[in-house]
Amino acid sequence: MRKIVAVLGYGIKLKDSAFSYPADTINAGYATAVIKAGALPFLVPSTLDDDVIENTVRRVDALLIPGGKDICPCLYGEENTYSEDTNLKADTFQLKMIEAAIKEGKPILGICRGLQLLNVYFGGTLYQDINKENNNALNHADLGRPEEYVHTVIIKEGSLLHSAMGKREIKVNSLHHQGIKKLGPSLSITAQSPDGLIEAIEDKIRKIIAVQWHPEALAIAGDEDAMKIFHLLTSLMES
Repeated sequence: MRKIVAVLGYGIKLKDSAFSYPADTINAGYATAVIKAGALPFLVPSTLDDDVIENTVRRVDALLIPGGKDICPCLYGEENTYSEDTNLKADTFQLKMIEAAIKEGKPILGICRGLQLLNVYFGGTLYQDINKENNNALNHADLGRPEEYVHTVIIKEGSLLHSAMGKREIKVNSLHHQGIKKLGPSLSITAQSPDGLIEAIEDKIRKIIAVQWHPEALAIAGDEDAMKIFHLLTSLMES
């Protein structure tokens, strides 16, 4: 029987010719990659109901925190300088899901915003805009090329990511204007880009892994290294 991966929804407003209404959505690439890795994706709509959150987490085998909009800087003690389209309700829902998953000992995979939210959960901070706050940074917000490589990342030997990849360097896409500034305590850096920006983190004990790039977009384009990240998640569900 396939394991179930809870993929967290993100509240948005959908519009048609007559109405505007709230909805929860994910990029279809996440579901496709989870299925290809041998698991079943389960979309979790955003809610602040603690009982629903706790019961959902008990019934699934892992958590996937996908990419999305910017995180409210209030959650890491800063004023909003460059953050866009923040949604504190969505942030709070996903933080509650992280809390419940850690309590239940369920593996967690964070992607892009998911990496950033995990860092904030553990007490870290973010660049609200990498290129406006770090003069040495590459252009990480290459928003027009989700399935194309933008730069390389160097992977730390001995990490869960390295064990999955079997190599020190891979090519990745890059679709973000925010990133980790101060690393959250208890987290370890497992990959960095050539400019030194943190590109992957983990907590081996809690079975938490996260990457700043978008492997789901590369995976559906046939990138074998990208799929290894989703296979790593399924292996953590078995351990």
